[in-house]
Amino acid sequence: MKNQIFILLAAFFIYSCTNDIERNITTNLQAEANEIFQTSLALEESLSYVFLSFEDYQDAQTDTLPGCPTILIDEIDKKVELQFTVNSNCPSQKLNRSGNLVLDFNTINLIDQEVLLSYDNYKIKAFEIIGNRRFTKSASISSSNLWQENFMDLLIVDEFQNSTKISGSYDHRLEIINDTLISFTSSGNLEGRNITGRPLKMTQITPRLYQNVCIEEGQVIASSGVETWEIFRTPTRSLAHTLTFSSDSACVSKASLQLSDGRLIVFEQ
Repeated sequence: MKNQIFILLAAFFIYSCTNDIERNITTNLQAEANEIFQTSLALEESLSYVFLSFEDYQDAQTDTLPGCPTILIDEIDKKVELQFTVNSNCPSQKLNRSGNLVLDFNTINLIDQEVLLSYDNYKIKAFEIIGNRRFTKSASISSSNLWQENFMDLLIVDEFQNSTKISGSYDHRLEIINDTLISFTSSGNLEGRNITGRPLKMTQITPRLYQNVCIEEGQVIASSGVETWEIFRTPTRSLAHTLTFSSDSACVSKASLQLSDGRLIVFEQ
């Protein structure tokens, strides 16, 4: 009888511990999913502002830009500052932004162009982006509509002051017809660490596609594209999640994350 009671107690203890472990793993994967989407959104939401020229900004009005930011232009240093605040009268303000984006336009070697994107107390929803990103368009490259991006140690900080740190490089290919941006694709890779300190890595499977008409309406999520996001448990063991972008209807996109355990989580803007 005592042996039976001992066996039952041992079985109950093992079952309880297993459930605790499973709950922890589930919670970790859900947290990783949220962090991946947050990081993805931070990278894509400001891209369209980079691809406007300094001259475009000189001619622009607040209500002609997504999110309706106030536009400040420094003619001497060729800098543009976009100041975001809540504006209930802005039809394209479909993503909560606050703070400033600073665009520094430079010409290198008289022909190559460079734009430095800096974040000044800039927040999307409940998280802040800290750092800068460098975009270069080289006249020596056969495609004049190719922008190459590099960034180091970009921080995405949540409302609890937990940070994701990433470095990466991208190619952005613009489709321009009659001097009008129609769409662009983005393809690249990044690595860094997540909020728990675990190494992370993103590998592009198919490029992200953005339609400019949708961006002008305030929709910033890509309409197509597939990526693999790996979170490393040890130096040689990782869990891989697949992020897929799709569009259900005109200018309504979603990001679907297939977790390593098979579950699917869908994110919308």
